[in-house]
Amino acid sequence: MTDTQKPPSPRTLWPIVFIGILAISSASILIRLADAPSLAIAAYRVTLAALCVTPWIIGERSAPPDKTAIPWGPLFLSGLFLALHFAFWIESLKRTTVASSVTLVSSSPVFTAIFSSLFLKERPRPLMGAAIGVCIAGTACVAGLDFRIGAHYLMGDFLALLGALMASGYFLAGRYVRRTLPLPTYIFWTYGTAGGVLIAFCMLSRTPLHGFSIKTSAILVLLALVPQLIGHTSFNWALKHLSATAVAALTLGEPLGATALAFLLLKETVTLPKALGLGLLAAGIALSAWASSLPLERSPSRQA
Repeated sequence: MTDTQKPPSPRTLWPIVFIGILAISSASILIRLADAPSLAIAAYRVTLAALCVTPWIIGERSAPPDKTAIPWGPLFLSGLFLALHFAFWIESLKRTTVASSVTLVSSSPVFTAIFSSLFLKERPRPLMGAAIGVCIAGTACVAGLDFRIGAHYLMGDFLALLGALMASGYFLAGRYVRRTLPLPTYIFWTYGTAGGVLIAFCMLSRTPLHGFSIKTSAILVLLALVPQLIGHTSFNWALKHLSATAVAALTLGEPLGATALAFLLLKETVTLPKALGLGLLAAGIALSAWASSLPLERSPSRQA
């Protein structure tokens, strides 16, 4: 998977995005099978992925010859946002219902659309807004619409929203950096920064990073290779060719793929509300794919 100067054809773009959706969809099943703290799982996921990219970085010939041309600030922010996304969302799962957490964290495309218009001057078309709405409705149905009231639950809901905000920051920073930076350089520093931040969180919270079984260790490697290295990297590749809003919306295909994999591998049943939600998600993904194939609308610049 390499960058090209001209936009890829749909025959190249959409199969890669589809593979990315399938790859990130495996994360929930692998995490369920891993006998390790959630924060440690996240730390290993991004750190091992960064280490896997190291040989690619060494052999990369397309990096800018002038190292000062690398936008270190946005590049660091991308990794920081990714780490905070994992940290906030994982903690929200401990404080509120899974349904509430999953639904609220899936609102990231809404924030991405707003901030993309403000900071990147990329205004999504109304069709993309409709697609995002359909996707979020579908996610709510899949999650089960199980919202509860209480200080403990409200804190969890707030953390899930923070996770959504951090995810939008991750996509926005990635969209900005990927306009000029080669993919290997971007993912190495982004995943590496996220890994360093998450390891620091583990040390501060005294979360164990060792002593896991062989099975769990193998799963941690698979998490780095499949959901992170294949899944996230596919979307980071797409950020050069699609808006941050479009990529954020397409990642909402994860519940769709995760449910299908759980049905096939774990024999989990699909209820009628969940089936309805999956249908809405599929429709929203199709709409967002259609909308992202249309030219971007540039927000008008302010006149002095």
